[in-house]
Amino acid sequence: MEFMRRDHMLRRNIFTKGILGLRAVTAAAVICTAAAAAPRSNPASCREAANGLISLLDAQKDDGALYRDTYAVVVTTCGPASRTPRPAAAPSRVGRAQCRGLAAAMVDLIEDDKMKSGEFVRAREAFADACTPR
Repeated sequence: MEFMRRDHMLRRNIFTKGILGLRAVTAAAVICTAAAAAPRSNPASCREAANGLISLLDAQKDDGALYRDTYAVVVTTCGPASRTPRPAAAPSRVGRAQCRGLAAAMVDLIEDDKMKSGEFVRAREAFADACTPR
């Protein structure tokens, strides 16, 4: 009798953990889907981030954590998501002055209310390719 009780408890425990594991996987999938569908940044925050990049480039601080974080925000959340997959080619790094110009071009497009345009996407991708964090 004791054996049957233990067997029943073991089966119930395995079933419960299986259900909890399934719930955890489902929750993770929902979170990942929500993150992928997260809204893009608004023009004001993108303008601020792009101006922050310009300030960091002017101060020659494009090798720190703040530049890396700000760069990631601008490249991943500003403007529409890129519909075409980007090649994984080695970035062609340019000088700080040219990066400043590319960031200023993004600011100009944001101020001209063109952040949702293909022109902004091209400017953002040009910046992303040429001005990676050091």
